[in-house]
Formats: sequence, C-alpha cells, structure tokens
Amino acid sequence: MRRTRFARTRPFIALVAVAGLAACGGNGSDSSDPGTVGGEITYSYWGSPARAEKVNKVIAQYQSGNQGVKVASEVADYNAYIERMTVRAAGGGLPCVIGTQSTFMAPYAKKNVLLPLDDLIESKAIDVSKIPEEVLKAGQIDDKQYMIPTGTFVRLVAYNADLVKESGAPAPTNDLTWAAYADWLKQVQKGLPQGKYAGEIEAGNMFSFTSWVIGHSQQMFKDKELGFDKQLMVDWFTYWLDLQEAGATVPPSMLPDQRLSLEQTPLAKGVAASATRDIPHLYITEKALAGNKLGTSVKAVSMPVDGAIPSANVLGSNGMSIPKDCENQATAASFINFFANDQQAALTFQSDNGILTNTANQDALLADAQTPDGVKQNVTIFRDLTTRRDLATSTYPDGLSTLTAELTRLYEQVAFGKVTPQAATDAFFNKAAQALR
Repeated sequence: MRRTRFARTRPFIALVAVAGLAACGGNGSDSSDPGTVGGEITYSYWGSPARAEKVNKVIAQYQSGNQGVKVASEVADYNAYIERMTVRAAGGGLPCVIGTQSTFMAPYAKKNVLLPLDDLIESKAIDVSKIPEEVLKAGQIDDKQYMIPTGTFVRLVAYNADLVKESGAPAPTNDLTWAAYADWLKQVQKGLPQGKYAGEIEAGNMFSFTSWVIGHSQQMFKDKELGFDKQLMVDWFTYWLDLQEAGATVPPSMLPDQRLSLEQTPLAKGVAASATRDIPHLYITEKALAGNKLGTSVKAVSMPVDGAIPSANVLGSNGMSIPKDCENQATAASFINFFANDQQAALTFQSDNGILTNTANQDALLADAQTPDGVKQNVTIFRDLTTRRDLATSTYPDGLSTLTAELTRLYEQVAFGKVTPQAATDAFFNKAAQALR
C-alpha cells in the first residue's frame, strides 16, 4: 500500500476516464463452463519491484502445482498501469487476469469489459468461502461479482496516543458522533502546547467526505449523479471551517503538507494529534513518530456516524478480475483461486497490497514468525472491524478523479475565505453534473 507520495496512496487520485470505451464482448463468454486449466495466461498489476518479486514467487508456486501452465507477469507504476489498462480495454487487448480496485472498477464493469465471476464462484472454480461478505461486496457492481478482493483498506480516525494523553483529553472511542468528534478535537486542543494542533483538516479528503455522507444515511453516488443533498455538503465544509477557526486543526497554510509522503504529514511529524488514515498507514506513521521521538503509539477508532448508521468505515479493495474477452477463463480462474486461497501464497505475498481478505490465511500470517510486525498489526485491526461488522461500502463512478481534485480545490478556497461553503457546494454539484454524465 505504501507509495512515494501520500496523494498516491489514496486510490481515488489516479482514476482515469473510461467514458470512451466501447461495449466490449470479445471472444469470451459468461458460460458456467470455462474450459480446462492449461496453456498460458498473463497477470497484469501495479506495484513496486519488491511487490513484483513476491508476485513472481507466488506464480512459481502456482506453476509448480499446475504442470503445463505458464503465467507471465506484467507490472507497472499505478498511474502507468491505469493508463495502459484503459488503452487496452478500448482495443480489446487486456490480459486474462488484471489487477483491479473498487475505486475504479465500476466503469469497466458497466461498459461490459469485465466478466461477471458469479458462475465461476458457483461452480467452485473460485472459492470465496473464506472472504467475509462485507469484503466481497467491495468487488460487486449491481449485485454481480466482478472482482475477487485479495487485499483491503479501510479509512479510520488515527491519533497519536502520546500527544492525546499529554493534552489531558481522554482517548477517542468507536462510538463517536460527528458532534462528539468536534468536541473531542477542541478538548485535545486546549491541552496542547503552541504549535501543536488537535487534527489535520479533512474537508478536502474524498474518502473522509464519503464517510460523512454514509454516516448521515445518504449515498455518495447514485446512478450517474451525486446521491446526497446539497445541504449535507454545506454542513461538511462548515464543520471543518468552524474547527479551523476555533484553532483545533492545523492552519490552512499546512493543507499542502497533508498531501506529502506519509512520513512528512502533520500527524507523522507530531504537529497534529489526529487525522484519518488507512489501516496500513498507521504502522508507517507510528514508526515515523517513534524515529523522531514524537510518540510511540498510533491508535485508531471508527469514523464517526450520526443516528443509527452501523458504520461509516468505508472499505475499499484491491483484487483480481477477468476481462470478458479472455479466451482462457479456466486458467485465469484457477490462478485467482490460488492467489486468494493458497496458504503458502499468502505467506509469500505477506499482505503486500492491502490487508489479506482470506480469514484462514490471516490466521497463518499472524502465526508465522516471518510476517512483519506491521502486517500483523494491520490484520489484527481489520479482523476486529470484521468481527464487529463495523464496515461500510461505496461504489465509485467514472469521473471520480475529477471530483476528488475539485473537492480539494474548493475547500482550499473556503479555508482562505475566497468562497462560502454554499458557493463551494454549488460549484461541486455543477462539476459533478459534467463529470458523471
């Protein structure tokens, strides 16, 4: 999950437009009989050289148990991968197994590029029995399974436990409302020394805003439109503007710092006591603080909700899909099944691209002495959320990257007093009308 820059750790940022894709059918089919495992396929995905090394080891393990089958691999930087995937999808030249993500999958599924995997799941060619239902939903569009989630990420409220304790405020809890969260930030701020702040500013963060929307019983997107009321967005901008003016957040001049590498953000530098982070970011932030003697523990609690909403911890997933025009569906399904379920593969991959979704293999990772401490921490936190069923999902449309950038831009204008929350909301809805067509 780690990237060079924090802005690129968020999967929202690099979503590309696929509006020009033709409806693709190719030579593939939706048949429940995918054929016989054999021959050659290619697995294309994004990641670092370190991830590629692990993937290649998993491929070798798969091939050793499937004589006569060959799996080639292609890896690229995230942005380059998405660009290449878009071009190939338009031309019908996608490999038989492709890395996909819940934040950019929907346009490909809706434009008939991806194969629904339900028949392969029904036939047990792909076993999903060890993947929690809430996680599987992150790979579904219109109740059809287009992606097998193999790694997941969840946004939570992270906090520097040492700095919060120093402030004299109590630690936050999993049952916060948004009003209680604001009160807590103000309480923390009262006990902090000059130059320290209770929180980062979340107003321009699309994932945090999604939790706000879901936590208020509304939908982020519905069909090709925004699924929430304008007033809810006005309230969101006003909420953070009020906290900013109360001095409970970093000053707006530090908004660009929030988009730096994880280790350079206000939370990791001990300047802010709290911020929202994905689960894999917690350990990285904790190590950055400890290295600079600015704290020894980064903990996390659930995102706030209002009313009877069970959760606003929006889950996203990285996973594997099969293009509809794949001519070797049997082998593609076999490889995905191995990647998602084989215990040795799980121990080799070490939850490298999001938190491992297979619950049995989570046990194996936790028990294995070779599993890094950070991975064990990530799995433990995620398992607590699944046990409590404290997870939510959202579907993301084409045009998301445009709206992500627009949200960031608009709140910066609000923060510096250039526009009102109402004017910023009107501008966002106008942009959405263009981007979501």
